[in-house]
Amino acid sequence: MPKVLEDFIPQPLGSERHELHIRQRPETVWAALNTLSPGELPLVRLLMSVRSLSATGANEAPTMIGTMLSRGWFELASESQRYVVLGSISQFWRLRSAEFRRSCPTGQFRDYDVPGFAKSASVFELIPTEHGTLLRTETRVTAGSVDTRRRMLAYWRLIRPFSGVIRRVMLHAIARKAASYG
Repeated sequence: MPKVLEDFIPQPLGSERHELHIRQRPETVWAALNTLSPGELPLVRLLMSVRSLSATGANEAPTMIGTMLSRGWFELASESQRYVVLGSISQFWRLRSAEFRRSCPTGQFRDYDVPGFAKSASVFELIPTEHGTLLRTETRVTAGSVDTRRRMLAYWRLIRPFSGVIRRVMLHAIARKAASYG
């Protein structure tokens, strides 16, 4: 994983990683990542809707990354055709966690520590290979105070399998979209 994710959450409470080799060049995979629409991911839309207790399509943008941004994530870092890092600050364990979202300037994310709030950062990284691109994703979570860490760990244990499904479905959808570009 790029060290850029470590710049934002160096010592995570929890993390998960997934990767998929795609036979297309990084620029094609990057285009697929950045144009992937929620409509191409019905299972992901369903899981995100259940989590947010909203109707399918609420806060939905034309792209999946846009949808994440409209649902409280914010861009922490990006380098075209290499990686994009998205971050979120919330009380994730609350039923309507969107009502408890916070944001901060990118330069303050690493040290942001308001009692009762946890952080999550996710990266999509493209690594050129001899026969295409290795697309990796990693999600890290953390929290500061003992009580918040306990709540975040309990939430992470519950949500991690679903988060993994979302990431794997996204990787395969990006691969299909990249392949369709020729």
